[in-house]
Amino acid sequence: MAETEFPTPPGERSLIRRFTAYSLGTSLADFVYGAVFVTIFLGRGAEPWMVGSIMAGANLVGLLMEAPSGALGDRYGHRRLLFVGLLSWGTGFMLVGAAPTLPLTLMGMCLGTIGFALHSGTMSAILINRVGARDRTARIARIVRVGALSGRIGSALGAALVMVAGTWLPAGPLVACGGLLLLSLAALAPLSFPDAPGRPDRRIGVIVLESVSQVLSRRFAPMVALAMGAMSATVLLVASWQPMLLERFGQDVRLNGLFLLVMTLSLAAGATAARWVHPRRPHVWGPPAVIAVGVPLVLAAHGVVPLIVGLIAAEFLIGLAGVVAGVWHQLMFTDADRNTMFSTISTLALLAGVATSFGFGLLWDLWGIPIAVSVMASVSVIGGIASLALIRFFPESTEFTEAKMDDSDRSSEPESS
Repeated sequence: MAETEFPTPPGERSLIRRFTAYSLGTSLADFVYGAVFVTIFLGRGAEPWMVGSIMAGANLVGLLMEAPSGALGDRYGHRRLLFVGLLSWGTGFMLVGAAPTLPLTLMGMCLGTIGFALHSGTMSAILINRVGARDRTARIARIVRVGALSGRIGSALGAALVMVAGTWLPAGPLVACGGLLLLSLAALAPLSFPDAPGRPDRRIGVIVLESVSQVLSRRFAPMVALAMGAMSATVLLVASWQPMLLERFGQDVRLNGLFLLVMTLSLAAGATAARWVHPRRPHVWGPPAVIAVGVPLVLAAHGVVPLIVGLIAAEFLIGLAGVVAGVWHQLMFTDADRNTMFSTISTLALLAGVATSFGFGLLWDLWGIPIAVSVMASVSVIGGIASLALIRFFPESTEFTEAKMDDSDRSSEPESS
């Protein structure tokens, strides 16, 4: 059943429009990079096992930065962290696009990963922490869905840009253009979002410990399992689709853009479909979607279904799972530690991503892509099944009492910007 519709306050609508524009722009830049980064690595001398190791290394850097990044936002202000994250992310993409050697390319990738980790969760925190008590659950679900959908549309535009601009621009300059867009968004961030002063009186260590103790409790166990399964499925898809495309059709940047465009449209369709999931029942739809992601990917890897068909189906399921899991998370987070709790769960999910990317690269080098995809797809299946089982053991994981604002915040938080 879909959520109940309600009028959105004018100030909140304005802020959501800016949130939408930033989600679209950052995703556009990210997917220009995502369409060609494996091609760039291979073109600069990387072997298959190195591709998996490079991705695992970058994910590890992101993991180390993701853990404290939320606490930095909750203490010093989400808008300030958004600016720094976009600045680092854009600079990294500029370096990846212009680097003449593989080591410099890796350096740029790590810098971009750091920036992404710093920026992640900041825009959602800015909006959700300004949502008042009225219709809070439905409004949080709407913000998560709008952010996901606009991000998917931006991804599709990024893929289309690669498909068109790939006619006259090689992969490196395309990524550099994405970096320039991110730097422009960083410069505009102080004008686009309201000040979020944070709580400088709280120590970083205290904020992190509070969030970690909550996220590692039994109440959050099903969500953690689901997040790890979803991240594994996403990383596997990201790591495998370009090698499968190269293996079957050869190197053509325009074809990369075409495939990614179709895939991201399917991703957007999955995010849109989450509209019909009741905001208080994300735990019902998330685990089955994560369990099913690997099936079409494995079938495509073995040639049972056409590659594009398998990728479209997998992307749709990831789009659906991403939104409902995001709603589940945000309904459980507290306003005071929202960004930190987001980062804590993201850190745990990235552990599964690191293992998946490294395992895929190693198995690809040893036994080929089909077997690598088949083996690593089991990680997301295990995560989804574990989430379903833990929900039965810990029913308090679906009681969204933490969606309410802290009493100290309720009197001061405005309904809109």
